[in-house]
Amino acid sequence: MPEMVRTHQQPFYKISVRGSRYSLVENAGTICLHGVVAPTVTGDLKKAALSAIGKLDALLKRERLQGCVVSMTVFVRSMAHRHALSPLLEEYFGDYLPVITYVPQSPCEETEPFVFEVMAVKGEMRRIRTIRRGSHAVLYDIGDISYGCFGGFEPKSEAGESYRESSEAFEAMRDEMRRNGFDISDLLRTWLYQGSITRPEGTTQRYKELNRARTDFFEGVSFLKKFVPEGKAGAVYPASTGIGADGLGIWMAAIAARSDSEKDVELKTVPLENPEQTSAFDYGAVYSPQSPKFSRAMALVGGSACHIYISGTASINDSETQFVGDPAAQTRRTIRNIYDLISESNLRRHGISGFSATLDNLAVARVYIKREADYPLIRSIADEAFRGTPITYTFTDICRDDLLVEVEGIAICGRNGD
Repeated sequence: MPEMVRTHQQPFYKISVRGSRYSLVENAGTICLHGVVAPTVTGDLKKAALSAIGKLDALLKRERLQGCVVSMTVFVRSMAHRHALSPLLEEYFGDYLPVITYVPQSPCEETEPFVFEVMAVKGEMRRIRTIRRGSHAVLYDIGDISYGCFGGFEPKSEAGESYRESSEAFEAMRDEMRRNGFDISDLLRTWLYQGSITRPEGTTQRYKELNRARTDFFEGVSFLKKFVPEGKAGAVYPASTGIGADGLGIWMAAIAARSDSEKDVELKTVPLENPEQTSAFDYGAVYSPQSPKFSRAMALVGGSACHIYISGTASINDSETQFVGDPAAQTRRTIRNIYDLISESNLRRHGISGFSATLDNLAVARVYIKREADYPLIRSIADEAFRGTPITYTFTDICRDDLLVEVEGIAICGRNGD
């Protein structure tokens, strides 16, 4: 039997088994798993896939979460791997197929042709109703709140033009959300994986054109009105990561929340900003004529826990890149920015009292690395800072030429004194 390390870090456990790491979170009668699974067999892709599926199956059985996976992100060295993996995953999950988003980003470990990141949800003391709507949507209800996991969105055409392909992918997301009773204003968190993100396009740049498309798409939208606390001043945008990918094209995924209850709902959503950073939506035109429309994080406060969806975070102070050319210093500054963002003082600053989080509260994380040579150094720093956290490491370009690393994650903290 493989060695298992189980660390109790309130309000959840972090568990490591050969080939997989995951966090198990319990809150108000629900259980949520965030996990990272890699193949332990090298060579043949099918054998590697069956190895990873076997690891996933073992951990789901161990935690009694079979049939409970709602979303999955698969990072692949080549989108050709998608065609080999897709039928195997569809066969394994059967009628319990989650939303699967394939992302062309190479795992940092040379022996890994792909990595799975999974989220599973089930009820413990109260029932969770889960509805699976094809390959792009899985819905689940917790009390009066309906959550939607949406993913696998791509442009309808291979236009090659960033504004057009971004708009088409946004429209595909919107249409799928509407088919399932959600609106774009229900977005909590988005992921935008853009091929050749810093590549010039005409007189501008692909990422800047993505931001133009997002600004136009979000025009006039009031996000999360049902859940944002009364009196919240300033802009409200979803948390988000806009990150590079191989090739061209764009791939999108999202999480949303809605409620039809006429009563006040228990859940509160609070967009967080870092006092040491200029809000991304206030960036100057030098970075993008239409600024990136996202919050640094989105906090979900409900039950006895606060879940914080941390947007893609980098070595930026105010709006300027820090420690140009120094991967170690950029990694440490990025981690400090995350620490400051989720700290008790910053939560209190945003009206969230009674909760405190540190880096130990990260339940899952991703570390995106620009240069292959920097991987061992960046990983050693991140592994030490995020002790025991399930982490996906991939190589990809980042939205500024001088940024070498970007980190995102989910932090979960209980009420002080619980």
